[in-house]
Amino acid sequence: MSRLQLVDDKTLEAVSLDKAVDLSCESIQALDTEYLHIDDAYMRVAADDIASFINIPTFDRSAMDGYTIGKTDLKRLQTGRSLRLRVASIIGAGSIENRPIRPGETCRIMTGALLPEGSVAVIKQEDVEIINENYIIVSVRPRRGENIRRAGHELMAGDRVAAKGQVLKAEILERVAACGIERVPVYQVPRVYIIDTGNELLLPGSPIKTGCIYCSNRSLLACKITSSRALPSLSPSVINDDLHTIIAAIKKAARVSDMIIISGGTGNGLFDLVRNAFEYLNAQLLFKGINVFPGKNTSAALIDGKLIFNLSGSPSAAGILFEALVKPALLKLKGELLYKGDWFNIELASPIEHLKSGRSLHRGEMIIEQGHAYALPVNRKDINTGNIPLLLDVHKRSGEEPVMVKAKLVVD
Repeated sequence: MSRLQLVDDKTLEAVSLDKAVDLSCESIQALDTEYLHIDDAYMRVAADDIASFINIPTFDRSAMDGYTIGKTDLKRLQTGRSLRLRVASIIGAGSIENRPIRPGETCRIMTGALLPEGSVAVIKQEDVEIINENYIIVSVRPRRGENIRRAGHELMAGDRVAAKGQVLKAEILERVAACGIERVPVYQVPRVYIIDTGNELLLPGSPIKTGCIYCSNRSLLACKITSSRALPSLSPSVINDDLHTIIAAIKKAARVSDMIIISGGTGNGLFDLVRNAFEYLNAQLLFKGINVFPGKNTSAALIDGKLIFNLSGSPSAAGILFEALVKPALLKLKGELLYKGDWFNIELASPIEHLKSGRSLHRGEMIIEQGHAYALPVNRKDINTGNIPLLLDVHKRSGEEPVMVKAKLVVD
């Protein structure tokens, strides 16, 4: 193949964004499983259901600081009589004392402590009259089981505390830890290799040259990969618009990563050679072009089982397409169950400038006005005001300005 020979892929037609996402996600599976110590598992994805193997708590315990009451004395209190009880012992959390409570006796007990055998209720310490450290008088009428937390009231043995494909956030890991589980099964973290192509690109720190610009896509994509809790890997240099150089870069990326993103070279010009490299490498082209703006020339392929995206060299387009197209596949590669994310309807706060007919994707922010949520379109010049960032999916029919749009949260 000559250096400038173009790929004949006219048999492939552009697909919808939804189809492109489906094709990308259907072509891959989650990575292998590893076991991590619970202290290292934050924000990793559970590779299997995690269930408690014990009741939590494993014993009946007091729900507050107070005094225990036995069955016989509870019946006496239900008649409306006051009782004078001897304080037989003081039981703190962690104590293993468990001698039976006798009629006429009480134990002063602390929150979370093991209930002595025969206890049927706990009276709050504020509801008793303390005669001295050895005796109290009780006049209230507690209910049976009052202020007692029975064994297994939080979790029963066999209860699921994390589901396969669930991100292990703080509250989930607390429950896992409460079960006494030290090591958890998680999916491995994907390594995503970033390749930037273009003769006009320079890395930041290089002296500027006439006709050249600094490469900023690699920083953008690396940050978005990191925010997705994956591992970005950067090509050590910008890749020139040379077929054999691009092929060599892709081969290297496929050896050392789980997913590849190529920025630039998406057009049909003489120096847009990424799809030629796909053909040379016998890649399985999944789609060529998406019927959405931006995305006209976006493509994806499989090389050695690795999913590779070719995104626009425009940072604005690359960032939008990462959120709409790449991120769902990356989250599936991580093993996340809800990898496609949730789209929701939201009203536009103001019209989108220069909106094209058909379907288009835009950056936005969520604003709250008088208790109602709106989507505010933003452009590259807008500084983030601290509002919640959104990705907007807009459909415009000829002669109509959209009022309602689809939106998805963008998590950094």
